[in-house]
Amino acid sequence: MNNTNIAQHYLTAAEQGDARAQLNLSIMYANGQGGVKKDYIFAYKWANMAAMNGNEEAGMLTELLMHYMTRQEIESSRKLTLQCRSNKL
Repeated sequence: MNNTNIAQHYLTAAEQGDARAQLNLSIMYANGQGGVKKDYIFAYKWANMAAMNGNEEAGMLTELLMHYMTRQEIESSRKLTLQCRSNKL
């Protein structure tokens, strides 16, 4: 499986509500790995989703990510999280 396939695999599972996949996708975005570009907004969104789905590690990751983000980036990410939740992702 190449990097792009890995990201797609986690995205598919994350969109189905898999908290572990959401955490893994968040880590990929935070580090720019697995075929995705480094993006703290998406990293925070997926970590936040995982935390909301019961993953304790993800809650710690959201706290860590906040140290690397502006207030505007955090707010943008929270809006994305709410959109995902309203779409039942």
